[in-house]
Amino acid sequence: MSYSVAQPLSERRELNLGTWQLFLLVLVANLIATWLYNDHILTRELYHNLLSDRLESSRIDEYFDFLHKVSRWGYLAQPVILWIQISFIVLLIQMPLLLFFIDIPYRRLFRIVTWCALAMIAAAFSRIVWLSLLQASEITQETLNMVPLSINSFLDSAEYHITTYAVLGKFNIFELLWCIMLYKGLSATEKLKKDNAALLVFILWTVLLLFQWGVSAYFNGVD
Repeated sequence: MSYSVAQPLSERRELNLGTWQLFLLVLVANLIATWLYNDHILTRELYHNLLSDRLESSRIDEYFDFLHKVSRWGYLAQPVILWIQISFIVLLIQMPLLLFFIDIPYRRLFRIVTWCALAMIAAAFSRIVWLSLLQASEITQETLNMVPLSINSFLDSAEYHITTYAVLGKFNIFELLWCIMLYKGLSATEKLKKDNAALLVFILWTVLLLFQWGVSAYFNGVD
């Protein structure tokens, strides 16, 4: 009997990815999504359609070539950028935990947040697939910020400021999936009660939403 129980537990451990393997999986998926978006969605034709009323054709070509050169360096920086993004969320989680003297190791939280990043990868690929089905002439600034099955996908972008429209895109099934995955991960540590874990996830998601709104408002203004 002891052998039959120990064997599946051993097999389960072997099937589980290590934290570095999980991070590498997310990194590779993120690189693929970024490459598809930069090379197959943000085409030269799309730049001309979006900027033709503000820049001359030659300037648009120069701008396009410059951004594509910069994006090549961006691929090399992806590991650092991804690590910073995950670490930032981990630190946001740790701050309220420290106030209540709840100790969850950084490595455990890093693994949980990395696992949750797969939900955002799924959102990125769904947006790429959706945008690839559109003609370049049909894509607008608001369309680029749209996530399939989000609230803003059912709204008329002309009726909303670009900042508001972008923030409404955060209300989607992929964000919900991210919250559920984070909730399950925190609950699995057995350091938090389920209701406290749910409250922490809600507060964290709200903070990240306000942060995105602030960044979007800074660059695009508010209405």
